[in-house]
Amino acid sequence: MHARSEGADATVDPGTGDGPPPGTPVLEYRGDPALVCGFVAAEAARHGVIGNSAALLVIAAGDVAAGLGTAGRGATVRVWPQRTGPRRAALVCRFQAPAGRAVPAQRPPAHRLGGRVQVTCAGPVTTLRLPL
Repeated sequence: MHARSEGADATVDPGTGDGPPPGTPVLEYRGDPALVCGFVAAEAARHGVIGNSAALLVIAAGDVAAGLGTAGRGATVRVWPQRTGPRRAALVCRFQAPAGRAVPAQRPPAHRLGGRVQVTCAGPVTTLRLPL
């Protein structure tokens, strides 16, 4: 595990064109989903998202991380708040697998998430979006 901050990069969502703002912390992950869950929980709390809402995002992130771990692939993980309208916001969690490697198609079970976490997959990028 390695966490660092860096500027925006190639992790732009192909559907929306949105990417992380400069300085967004990044976790370089390979293996243990618990590390990803801890990172996502800490980042959610840093952005004021706690309780059940944060737990849903952590569960979804753990499921994606487990899929990457069983596939023997590493990834980077970033979490940041995103404005989705004048009175709407979301917390975004983005996984990026190494270039040329698609993220496994395993999606977090919808019944466990209560339909509250949106999941999109595009090649090496999986994006979790928690509307706030």
